[in-house]
Amino acid sequence: MDTEKNQPDLNFRLKSWKESFSQTALTPADIEELAEHLENSYTDMLELGLTESEAWLIATHRIGEPRVIREEFEKVNNHVPVNRNWLLLLWGAVSLLILQAIFIILPIMFQNRVLDYFKPSNNAEFMAKEYYTIAIILVLLFLLLIIRSGKFINGFTNSLTRYASLYAIIAVVAGLWSAFFSYIIFANYSGFKYADHNSGVSGGISFLMFGFYFPLIAITAFSTLRYFSSDTIALKNFSKKINWKHAFLLGLLAQTPVQFTHALPYNDGIRASVIILLSVILFMVIGWMVGQSKKGVLNLFTAQLPSMGIWITGTIVNEEARLIFFIFYIVKIIALFATYLWSKRQQTQTYLAT
Repeated sequence: MDTEKNQPDLNFRLKSWKESFSQTALTPADIEELAEHLENSYTDMLELGLTESEAWLIATHRIGEPRVIREEFEKVNNHVPVNRNWLLLLWGAVSLLILQAIFIILPIMFQNRVLDYFKPSNNAEFMAKEYYTIAIILVLLFLLLIIRSGKFINGFTNSLTRYASLYAIIAVVAGLWSAFFSYIIFANYSGFKYADHNSGVSGGISFLMFGFYFPLIAITAFSTLRYFSSDTIALKNFSKKINWKHAFLLGLLAQTPVQFTHALPYNDGIRASVIILLSVILFMVIGWMVGQSKKGVLNLFTAQLPSMGIWITGTIVNEEARLIFFIFYIVKIIALFATYLWSKRQQTQTYLAT
């Protein structure tokens, strides 16, 4: 029998069959592998002289019903749906933060520039219409998201296997900058001046950014990198699989809160102490993690690249602060390298003991 003649019908059947796993714990790779086995079995049945319907019926029976496959997969890989639900919850929170910054915070922060550009005859009326327009756009976006929620969620989780590092970088950079803009608005509209370094309440608002926003975004980025991991708790298992992209992201993840520490409303001595302390803690953790990876030297180099970039940029932009930027960079390198060596030494001792 000519199997090429049946190809369009087979493609339609396979597409429909694969869609039955769209909201399950199976990864795209698992689904494609099953589909390949199903297609081979279907082709074998056609070559034996069976009709298309008979060949498909027997082939699907050999592979198993989608419901049975889903149930068996979730029994063996019960961590995957938990990871998926947890990750969607975290990304929902981070997405809300980013959307808030785009559609609410930024229009408020740059309203004067908008007015200067358009020069309306009535500023209050123009601003009101601007906010109404933004609100309508948001409602339409949310309605579209609700209507296409199944396809959107499935596409997002499927793409995590290919673009996990990219998503994590977006969470860190866009999420923390959104948090920073939100902090400025909260501080200003609460009646506390951002430049008032003597205000204890302003300091409390600053720590709110670190106490709420950064852990949320850091956990989201880290969970994204660990998606589909069989071990959702052990940090050591994740560290062994770190590549240069993960190492760069971890360095960026550690450098970002350190960078925002410069905005703390305290004197230079206190801010410098906080920056050094935070740098030591975060980069010691990263050094230990990178030490567990296979390509430790490469990962160690890429992990410090964000800090090197800040050091070089700071030296160029502010030559008077060249020394302090160098000190901050050296502190991070020492912390990173010290725990890296300690981690490698632990591995050597464990290997010799066995």
